[in-house]
Amino acid sequence: MRTSVDSARNLQLVRSRVLKGTILGVISNTPDPASDAQDLPRLHRIGTAALAVQVVGSNWPKPHYTLLMTGLCRFQIVQVLKEKPYPIAEVEQLDRLEEFPNTCNMREELGELSEQFYKYAVQLFEMLDMSVPAVAKLRRLLDSLPREALPDILTSIIRTSNKEKLQILDAVSLEERFKMTIPLLVRQIEGLKLLLQKTRKAKQDDDKRVIAIRPIRRITHIPGTLEDEDEDEDNDDIVMLEKKIRTSSMPEQAHKVCVKEIKRLKKNASVNARICSD
Repeated sequence: MRTSVDSARNLQLVRSRVLKGTILGVISNTPDPASDAQDLPRLHRIGTAALAVQVVGSNWPKPHYTLLMTGLCRFQIVQVLKEKPYPIAEVEQLDRLEEFPNTCNMREELGELSEQFYKYAVQLFEMLDMSVPAVAKLRRLLDSLPREALPDILTSIIRTSNKEKLQILDAVSLEERFKMTIPLLVRQIEGLKLLLQKTRKAKQDDDKRVIAIRPIRRITHIPGTLEDEDEDEDNDDIVMLEKKIRTSSMPEQAHKVCVKEIKRLKKNASVNARICSD
């Protein structure tokens, strides 16, 4: 994820550690004090170890850094050792995303829970536009990554509240993480289904309106008479003939002759209609 850093403590942290390639501890839901004079607020106990893969600095409109971070694993704060010039804490690593336990054994333990989660995830992606590069990339990750990594990844892209994201972050047990994420996936799928139904209904209504808008022919005599039926047939024949002439690839001179003849036929049909109506 991309995050902006502009507080006094975080600026010191970036200058002293990040630019040297140090792994950082990212704590969610904790506002950083605006100045060194303010005390450090109570930190959320679970955080994410992350590496800054890109750092961009700027002095406008005020000094700040923009960091592109990639998460590595969860950790739990054991003790805050130092608050200034930036917080330093002793932490305990809770998982290691790049070195999962034996995948086969893990899937046997999780059983149907992991399989159920995967099926819902596939169903969600089938409802999305695969022509979008980011969606296509995530769909490939769905098959290439260990399933134990999927709850964290899916939670980051589906619509969830900040409270729900923190609950997933705090769920150290994989079984608990799957159980908490499945209802969020189902909710997202049902929301997309409802949205697609509304979109299809709106399109059908638009099609109906387009079909209903047709030019009304001026009636100059009593409908249902024999003359009316003959006139409709003549007009339909003329219209069809005119369409064929437009779409044909005949020589220019021949095309002019045909257009002239069509105009003559239309004029005769109009005269016949007025004679009948009189």
